[in-house]
Amino acid sequence: MVLEKDGEVTGLGQFLLYQTLPIPGALMYCPKGPWLPWEDEEAVQAFFEGARKVAEREGAHTLKIEPEVREEQARAKNLLSRIGFRKFRWDLNGKATMVVDLSPSEEETLKGMKGKTRYNVRLAAKKGVHVVEDNSAAARERFWRMQVHTSERNGMVMRRPREYVHSVMRTMHEAGNGHLFFAEHEGEPLVSMYVFTFGKKYWYHYGASTDKKRNLMPSYLLQWEVMRWAKRRGMTYYDMMGVPDPENLDESHPWYGIYRFKAGFGGEMADFVGCLDLPVRSTRARLWDKIEPVYYRLYQRLRGNIYY
Repeated sequence: MVLEKDGEVTGLGQFLLYQTLPIPGALMYCPKGPWLPWEDEEAVQAFFEGARKVAEREGAHTLKIEPEVREEQARAKNLLSRIGFRKFRWDLNGKATMVVDLSPSEEETLKGMKGKTRYNVRLAAKKGVHVVEDNSAAARERFWRMQVHTSERNGMVMRRPREYVHSVMRTMHEAGNGHLFFAEHEGEPLVSMYVFTFGKKYWYHYGASTDKKRNLMPSYLLQWEVMRWAKRRGMTYYDMMGVPDPENLDESHPWYGIYRFKAGFGGEMADFVGCLDLPVRSTRARLWDKIEPVYYRLYQRLRGNIYY
């Protein structure tokens, strides 16, 4: 859906349609969006009035969104509440992230990093680690195997099947918005990351690593070289994705090490409002909300994938 004002596009959102049987109808979900001029109340109201009409036409009982509205944006939060949005029981793509401003020069960006991070970036380069982009089918398969290894090493579960991950990476690359990078040493891939791009933004979507030559600090150089790659293409906003929520930010959290690594690159934590639901057909929306946790778990068990 596109929001226009005076003939110009001022906002948009891509909604995915999910059937919710045994509850009749569907759910419309906008991951990491929509992107709207949140300071313009009239425009935001108009967008969601249009979204309601589309939902009714498609037989959807619930609108689900994950806007980049921060917790401190009280005016936008109040507006969403007045429209009828309420907090969903969990956040699907992570509520808190680490955001890096790429608009300063390379020298200034390096200076903004923590000393240990800057040292590790230079150490990896000095030791002969280098970064390459490879979006071939063979590279995607290599990346998948690295993901499986990373998950097993860290005691995590791969919630998406191989076919899904390959399809996402292939589709996004063919659209010009997906890029796969590897940090290598003497021709051997050590760590990798897949990023999504959109306008002046890019997101760290997938990552994986081996256990080889970790003393060469390849993860640090990989992040830095992809930041340089993005800067050359005019991108100014880097979302490093999931970190612990501010209220859970302590060393006992399983993601604390991830937070320390990402924080070293000089970014700031962005705590978004998370996942919100708007009931369009109240009775069906209420019924779906009650059975959704059971449905979600059964879907995972039977399909080997996650529902959303």
